[in-house]
Amino acid sequence: MSPRRANPPDDLRIALAHALGYDDYPGNLTAEPYLNYIANRHIGRGTLEEYLRLFIRVIEHFAQVQIKANDPLKTDSIRMLLDGLVLSDGEELFADTKAGSTMRRDDVEDTVLYIMGAWAMMLSSFVQLPNGFRKVITAYNIRAREKEKKSEFYDENLTSLVRGSCLLPAPSNGQVSHGMEPGDEIVRTAMKLVALLSDDNATVANSTLRLEATANVSECAKTPLKTSKSQISSHSLDAMDSLESLSIKATRLNAFTLRVFGAVRIAWTHNISRHMLLSRHGGRHILEIFALPCALNAATLTSNAVGISFELAQEIQESYCILFNAWPEIPLHAKLGRFLGIRKMCWCWSCSAHRYRTSVITKYRKSVGAKSHKLKRCGNAAKRSEFDPLVVELMNNTESSDWTQDLFPCLWSRITALEEHLQGAKPWSIWILFRDRRDTLQFWTFFFATIVVLLTFLQVALGVAQVIGSFR
Repeated sequence: MSPRRANPPDDLRIALAHALGYDDYPGNLTAEPYLNYIANRHIGRGTLEEYLRLFIRVIEHFAQVQIKANDPLKTDSIRMLLDGLVLSDGEELFADTKAGSTMRRDDVEDTVLYIMGAWAMMLSSFVQLPNGFRKVITAYNIRAREKEKKSEFYDENLTSLVRGSCLLPAPSNGQVSHGMEPGDEIVRTAMKLVALLSDDNATVANSTLRLEATANVSECAKTPLKTSKSQISSHSLDAMDSLESLSIKATRLNAFTLRVFGAVRIAWTHNISRHMLLSRHGGRHILEIFALPCALNAATLTSNAVGISFELAQEIQESYCILFNAWPEIPLHAKLGRFLGIRKMCWCWSCSAHRYRTSVITKYRKSVGAKSHKLKRCGNAAKRSEFDPLVVELMNNTESSDWTQDLFPCLWSRITALEEHLQGAKPWSIWILFRDRRDTLQFWTFFFATIVVLLTFLQVALGVAQVIGSFR
């Protein structure tokens, strides 16, 4: 065993960055938060150096180029990697277990799948749940049964496992919200059409697996809705003419309007498959946002090694500015009152959204700092900050646009789910009623009703004052 060190040597960190696909590291420090994330996920077994060496070996195994396209040995399969580590006598990280033993195999499988999840930024989907299942494997097996595929996940590589699980948002993995109205034919047709054009079997899996940590396997997968081309109604076909112009204005759907009108809170996640996913926890609606966009710059993530499509990576990066900077132009009154701090008090949409974005960034910094402080207080002095400056840069990007199906085919089903939630949300505070202009009739009804109430109150107050004055 090599001596333990608080931090790995710089050359090992550089080797990890280069293996991930950051060829310009350490000249370019974009990879720092991602490298810190990987190092902070040290499983506690062996030394950090041994863990990172194994991490590099896993990357190199799946990043290798197949010489033969139809290689029956599948040298980049998960089984080949596991078998090699189980039978090897020179593995430092597993030196405390006997080569070829059942204990060694269990330890190797847990560790390798853990590393695969951390590398693919889907760690929570790869770790073993309390019920003994792994979300990604369970999802893969369910999809494999639907396609009558007989091969096991061990025979696949990382790319086939990730794509076969259908956990990543994609046009063919669209999620339909349960509350969608039957009359919303345009949205329904858009999601069906995109899926039909992208799926080889011309079927639509309109429900994404929503597996919770303590759920049973029978409760893990939603029943897929398969829709053939012949099942699309003629009325839906007529609506296809308007699909090209199908869009949602950024000033209508963004993180600020979701917070104000939909009572949606932001939660940062390190699982890339949950980006822009609207979930409900403790009675509150949560919008999950990917916390490490710098990882998307790693060449291996968007290559055939991991299986995350370049289109999805690009959509995720472009979604930050639309969510948090829907009003990129600074209004004139904010420019004139810059030194007076107008933006800190003004109630206009642009200034209010600016304050909200600043608040989200501040809370993000504090949450990352609090985790680092907690780890150091627990004795983990080697833990480094996972704060990603690219998050702030993407949020403040002024090149914003509207949400369109053409620009966001992978995230479109989640965007429509957010739009549906926003459309169905009711004002949850009396102050929200003054700002809610989504329903014009409701707004003006409330406005005039408020005026009538105030005038009535004023009239009653004057009457009471006259009565009191008559007794004097």
